[in-house]
Amino acid sequence: MKTALITGSSKRLGRSMALHLAEKDYFVWIHYFQDHQNAMATADHIRRQGGAAEILQADLTKEEAVLEMFAECSQKRKSLDLLVNNAAVIQSKRITETKFSEWNEIFGINLRAPWFCSICAAELMKSMSDGVIINIADSGATKNWIKNAAYGISKNALINLTQVLAKSLAPNIRVNSISPGLILPSDDMKPDQWNYLVRKSLLKRDGKIDDLLRALDFILDSPYLTGADIVVDGGYRLGS
Repeated sequence: MKTALITGSSKRLGRSMALHLAEKDYFVWIHYFQDHQNAMATADHIRRQGGAAEILQADLTKEEAVLEMFAECSQKRKSLDLLVNNAAVIQSKRITETKFSEWNEIFGINLRAPWFCSICAAELMKSMSDGVIINIADSGATKNWIKNAAYGISKNALINLTQVLAKSLAPNIRVNSISPGLILPSDDMKPDQWNYLVRKSLLKRDGKIDDLLRALDFILDSPYLTGADIVVDGGYRLGS
């Protein structure tokens, strides 16, 4: 049984990926920061379906917390086959309105955490010949958003980080990113706002979680793929 760790996997897209990987016979580490209840519910759901999962709590902005998280992984599972850097924070602010502390929080979670988690994961994967790291970026990362400025910049940098990691960790570890588009609206987004964004995509429709999961499977099933960004957005990146 292979082992996967997904950061931020207690709910939303992270939870969907955890359930999907469990169905593919992965032991799944479900990471969370504060949402213990949903993390436990996700792990319990996997176990009820005959899968294997455990939860991990860690503040990904803290070096010691990340080191302790991977130490627990190593003690209990010895190795790691797949890391999905999914945890992220978003803030709808212009760059001129973003506070110093807010900038640090966004880049701490969206960029520094994937870098450090990848370095820690690489240590657990070093004895393998087919380790995989997947970073969850964003289709809008290259659109130079004004209202989500720091978030967009951090996700654009994450795509660059993916390529540097791919070069640095080859040939035994493959590193790719997925840039989802309009797949799951935020909890506070109004339907008319969502529909307005959907109309900007070339396909004029939103995506489904299965679209993201197919991209995940494509990376896992493509041993010659590394350093790539798989854009799953119905043409949103190319739209108006």
